Amino acid sequence: MERTWDLPFDLGFRARLGRYTLYAAIMGFLVHLGLIGLKSAFPDWIQSDFLAHPINAIYTPFSILLFFESYLLIYYLRQSTTFYIAKQYEIIALILIRGIFKDMTHLDLHAGSLGSPNNLELARDLGTVILVFGMIYIFYRISGIQSGKALEAVDEGLLAPSLRRFIRAKKILSFVLFLVFLALSVQSLVQWIAASSVSHMDILSNAPLINSNTIFFDHFFTVLILSDVFILLFSLLYTEEFSTIIRNSSFVISTIMLKLSFSAEEGMVQLFILAGVAFGVVMLYLANTFDRLKSAAHPTSP
Repeated sequence: MERTWDLPFDLGFRARLGRYTLYAAIMGFLVHLGLIGLKSAFPDWIQSDFLAHPINAIYTPFSILLFFESYLLIYYLRQSTTFYIAKQYEIIALILIRGIFKDMTHLDLHAGSLGSPNNLELARDLGTVILVFGMIYIFYRISGIQSGKALEAVDEGLLAPSLRRFIRAKKILSFVLFLVFLALSVQSLVQWIAASSVSHMDILSNAPLINSNTIFFDHFFTVLILSDVFILLFSLLYTEEFSTIIRNSSFVISTIMLKLSFSAEEGMVQLFILAGVAFGVVMLYLANTFDRLKSAAHPTSP
């Protein structure tokens, strides 16, 4: 019989949620396009930067898909802490790509405007996406995790009791994170609709594009920082290895840097993201190298 904290992480539940998310993304894209068409037909009725350009319609399905990626982050926490961190980096990369669509609607295409702030912002985001994606690839190579399929269905009966306690603690933590994720999702949706409604009603205002990163992901990554700290503490249930402790401590620092990027000014955003991901990659490499050297120096007796 499944425990309560296992129910949201059933393979069937994940498949259904993925399917419904895809349907919602398609519907959201079509609705956004329809609203852009209405704005073109009735420009005095609706005022919103979200409806200023057809490219902005891509923002909606991307946002919906990012919510599913956030669920997958929590889902894979149960199987692997390293894969859980990798999903954080993937979410950051997708947020950057979503921001690029917004950047494209603010480009300065006039002669001599190559170095304008809007164009430079696009260039910084493009470069950051390339570097972050490259570091994610290196992170996976270093970790040895090539696919989430390799993380499914571990027989806990074959594990040491201390490791079973650690896995059980992570399962409870993932369930708590799932509940927080649901609460943040509802709160963010209500907040986004309220902010959008104000922008639509005030036809004389020049309200800026609503920063959905601040509405959801800023708070979500704050929760992830707390989660990383708990994982660090839980890891002491099964190991006192220096490399594991410093690796998990480094993941906390990496997540903090990513969280700071949501409140940083333009230009600093990319630096915090690159520093956070790079720090996680380097520390994982050093921790794994340390383990190999230690194993070579003290081989296990047959």
